[in-house]
Amino acid sequence: MFLSPKTVWMVRIMQRRCKFDIIVAILDIVLSGATKTKIVHDANLNCNLATKYLDLLQERKFIRINGNVYEITKEGKTFLKKAKELQI
Repeated sequence: MFLSPKTVWMVRIMQRRCKFDIIVAILDIVLSGATKTKIVHDANLNCNLATKYLDLLQERKFIRINGNVYEITKEGKTFLKKAKELQI
């Protein structure tokens, strides 16, 4: 069965992302520092979901807050590097 490029694109948009993919996306965004608004926009999350993941990443010491800017930590960079190696 042949799927057109538009159909493939639609299927990808409708697929749900797993927790791992969302975490990798957030860590990628905060590499250069990012506000919560930028994270919500760039990771395509709602505010409540972003807050949940940001809290989780802070608990794991993968990110920290400097004023209103989220920054990645050394542990976060290490995790992000290994996570990207695992992604297909």
